[in-house]
Amino acid sequence: MARYISRAPKKPKRSKVIIFLNVLIGILTAAVIITAVGYWSGNRNSYYDRKFGDSTTHYNVERGEYSELVYDYNYDGGSIGMVNKGYEDLAAVAEYADAAFRHSAYEKAGDAEAAKVQRERMEKAASEAGIYSPEMSKIDSLLHR
Repeated sequence: MARYISRAPKKPKRSKVIIFLNVLIGILTAAVIITAVGYWSGNRNSYYDRKFGDSTTHYNVERGEYSELVYDYNYDGGSIGMVNKGYEDLAAVAEYADAAFRHSAYEKAGDAEAAKVQRERMEKAASEAGIYSPEMSKIDSLLHR
């Protein structure tokens, strides 16, 4: 009987240091992945933790992008009623812009009662606008072109 002799080169033996380093790298990689998944899926940005007012809020008003302001207000704070400290005036501008748009739409549709409710919202927001009171006339001029 003939014996089969392999002609393939034999694998060199790995040293114990290399094996230890491979295991250590694997453990560290798993720890980083678990930490990253826990960080990204945490509740830090959950729906109920969001508040209106961030670095772009001032710029939206300065550029006259009231629709973005209203969107941010409704998405982040309006439905929950939470506003970051120092952004109360800007929240009032967003409330005014939203009410003014709705008031204009209801007036055009002929719904006087709904328009009156929106007018009251506008007046309340205008009284809370603080240093951003001039924005109210800009919003009105945009809606009544």
